[in-house]
This record gives sequence, C-alpha cells and structure tokens, in this order.
Amino acid sequence: MRNKYLFSLLLMCSICFKMQAQQEGYCSDNPNRDWWNVVHYDLKLNLPADTNYISGTVTIRAKAMKQSNGMLQIDLQDPLSIQSIAINGTAHKDYIKTGKSYQITLSDSFAPGDTLSILVNYSGSPQIAKKAPWDGGLIRTTDQGHKPWIAVACQGDGASIWFPCKDFPGDEPELGVDMHYTTDKDLSALGNGRLISKTMVQPGMQEWHWRVSNPINLYDITFYIGDYIHWKDTLKGLEGSLDIDYFVLNGNEAKARKQFSVVKPMLHAFEHWMGPYPFYKDGYKLIEAPYLGMEHQSAVAYGNQYKMGYLGKDRSKTGVGLLFDFIIVHESGHEWYGNNISANDVAYSWIHEGFTTYTETILTEALFGRKKAFEYQRGCWALIKNDRPMEGKPGLCDGGSGDHYVKGSAMIHMIRMMMRDENKFQALLRQMNLSFRHQTVSGKEMETFIEQETKMDLRHFFEQYLRQTSVPELQIEKNKTGFSYQWRNCIDGFDMPVLVYINRKPQWINPSTTVQVYKQNKIKSIGVSPDFYITKDIR
Repeated sequence: MRNKYLFSLLLMCSICFKMQAQQEGYCSDNPNRDWWNVVHYDLKLNLPADTNYISGTVTIRAKAMKQSNGMLQIDLQDPLSIQSIAINGTAHKDYIKTGKSYQITLSDSFAPGDTLSILVNYSGSPQIAKKAPWDGGLIRTTDQGHKPWIAVACQGDGASIWFPCKDFPGDEPELGVDMHYTTDKDLSALGNGRLISKTMVQPGMQEWHWRVSNPINLYDITFYIGDYIHWKDTLKGLEGSLDIDYFVLNGNEAKARKQFSVVKPMLHAFEHWMGPYPFYKDGYKLIEAPYLGMEHQSAVAYGNQYKMGYLGKDRSKTGVGLLFDFIIVHESGHEWYGNNISANDVAYSWIHEGFTTYTETILTEALFGRKKAFEYQRGCWALIKNDRPMEGKPGLCDGGSGDHYVKGSAMIHMIRMMMRDENKFQALLRQMNLSFRHQTVSGKEMETFIEQETKMDLRHFFEQYLRQTSVPELQIEKNKTGFSYQWRNCIDGFDMPVLVYINRKPQWINPSTTVQVYKQNKIKSIGVSPDFYITKDIR
C-alpha cells in the first residue's frame, strides 16, 4: 500500500513538473504546440453590450507538421473557461487546465500533413484592462451620448485573454481569420479586414461578419463596439486602388475628417519608402477607440483625442512632434513592421517598435523636410533610459527594455547614416518588406538580412546596441600633427564608422577600441555628426 501511495505521489509530481514546463514555455513553442501549424481561425462570438460576459465558439483549422505526441495545447486565460472541445468532429473530454492553457489528451494520432479542425466552445467575462493598451483586457466605457463603447486590447497579455487559440507569436494563420460578432442591433461591431455581411440573428441582435484574408498576428485580432459613423475613400497606391474606411463615434465626424486628412499623404510616403501597403486585400481602416491606440491589422485603433503630437505633447521637445498626429502615424507604420513583418518572439520587439518609430521620421521627412525629420529623430533620444538591453531573452516572455522604441529607431537611423546613400536605404526597407512579406522572423534573421543587403559587418554594432546598455563614447585627443581617436565604454571590437567634421569639412573615420591616429596639420576644429547615438570626449 505504501509503495502504491509513493508511486501515485511520484506520478502526480511528474504531471505537475510537466505542466510547469509547458507553462514556462508559454512564450515559446513546446511539444504540445510545435507539431501543428494553425491555418485559419473562425470566431463566432456573442458580445452583448449590456454585460462583460461573452460566449461562443472558435474553430481552429490546423495542419500537422510532424508526428503528434498525444497531447495538444489550447491557450485561454482566466476567468474565461472552455465548455467543450471537439477535434475533427470527435468530442475530447480528457483535458486539464494548466495555468493559462488547456492540455488535451488526443484520442487519435496525427501524421505530418494531416489536417485538424478544432472546435472550442467557451464563455466567461474577460479581465478588464486597467490601463489599455499597455495591459490587456476588455475596455468598457460610454460615448458622449451615453451609449456603450466597448473594445479589447491584448498585445501585452496575448490573444488568449479573450479567445482560445494557439497563443504563440511564431504561428500566424496563413489564411487569416473570420470574425462573426453579434451585438445589439443599434450598435456597430467592427473587426479586422473586410465586412462580408450583416445579419439579424435574433430579436434586437445583429451579426457582423468580417474577414481577414492575410496572415495576422493574434494580438491584432480585435473588435470595436459602439455608435459609429462611417465614410470611405480610396488611395491610388503602388498595387492599385486601396480601400480606406474611417469609423468614428457619432458626433465626431467633422473633427475626424480634419485630423484624418494626413492618412493619404502618410500612406503615399510609407509606400515610397517601404513598399506597397501590405494588405490591399483587407484594406486600411482607422477606427476611433476607447484607448490611446494599437496597430490592429487593417483596423488601426485611434484614441489620440484629435490632438497633434502624443496627446498634445511633443515627445522630441523640438516643436516638430506637434506637426503630426503621433498615433495615426505610429500605429499605421506598424502595418509594415509588426503586421507585415512580425517577430516570432517578443524578445525581438525591436523589429516592431524600432522600425515603426522610425516611420515617424520618414513621415516627417516626406511632409516637412529632412532637417525637421532629423531634428525630431535626435530630439526623441532624450527618452532613452538604457535601463536594460532592448532585446530580451527569447522564450521567456521578455520583451526587453522599452528602449526598443526610440533606441531601436536610433539604431536604424545610424544604419542609414553608415550606408551613405539614401536610395540604398530606401531599397533596404523595400526589400525587407518584400523578402519577409507576411512572415514571422527572428532577431538574428533580421540582423543577417541587414548585413547582407548593406554589405556591412554589423556584428559588433548589433551586439552593442541591442544587447548592451552602455553608450559608446568617441574619444578624440588633438595634438600638433592631427588627433588620436578610439571607442570607449563599449564591447571589445566595436568598430562603428562615424562622420566627423574637420575644419568644418565632412570626413568619415573608422574608430575601433584601439587607439588610431589621424594626421593633418593645422586642425582648428573637430566636430562629430549629431546623427549618432553616442557620447563624445574631445580634448
């Protein structure tokens, strides 16, 4: 009896350790998720406006990429719960809740190439976001007419905060998602992509069916419920006619039309620099939201209170940041970086945020000129904290420092400077969005691509700016025959070239961590270009 008890205890411990290991792998793939690939999601949800309670089904179409291991993981966070699960029409009752996921024991095995249709019935009241969009959850408020205004944001917490899914950034559904949102008939239920139909499904309730035809980041899937008014426009873009739709609260149309007038010039500028808008099939929508903003693919959330800058403030403190609406520009820039090109781990968030922050500079340059654009770029550098590396640790839900916004942008600006050719920099961004179109990538893949395209050895550069917090110092010491120079306060081998001005004439030098000598008589002045995020010690 004692041996039997000991065996049971060891078995329970084994299960607990297994579940703990799976939970620790929440932000990376694990054996219960890596054998299958999601192809498509179909959400059919009841979203009544008078309650936080939601219910419905999610159908996940998937394909086995290798032999199944007898288990399958579906992610869904408390306080939501699963009522039933069926796989290829067969009910599966043998499943257990483990933290933020459900571990399902399969009744059949699946070989590579086999298809799965996973039907999940669930319900509950999602957590309420305390400070959207930075923390995830349901956002519920009322508009100026006291009508319900409801939305969801989940980038930080994952899509499983409001619907069951394979909540892993490395697996986007190749064939997109269908969203069937049923809510009160006098309100609009908006989603990503294109509106397929509106149907009265029961007295007082209407279903809105939206469809995304392209791969999509799961945290981008969303809904907005409110008393919206709508108008349309089109853009003659690089791939033909792009449908543009605007949705704002009833009563806000006049100020919205004025504020949103930047959208078409912005999209033209972005297409010029980064290539075609990535989602012509799904269109572009700008939707007023009850929170600051979010890059929801083809349904960009806007909540900047119709102010210029960032809620009326200039993040750069140069005056330039008040020339445009930060949220419109930044969140729309994510259509290229974050939505078209997606990081396969939150550790590489600099791919999303660094490049997208640089789109602010791109827009400023297109509308107001290079001088103001570079002033804005440099002005924002005062926001860098250097509190920790901006690249996180892969597989650990570690998004790195918030510096991945502005310091990431500074890093890209320095690459632009080192390339010394605006046409080649434009070609780099365009080829990047073409080569990685609708794909998830790692940080290493992006680093390698940039090195290959620029034909520069940037290994030490990336190591310094992505994975260190120290700011390189350029030390220059003048003497009678010229000056000596070297990099300090940096990793061994750091060798970033830098533009200096000798007697006000531009000259590129190639410092390293060892002292080098520049010989030139009668040097009256030495200056360093301000377009490098470094410190300087000139003696």
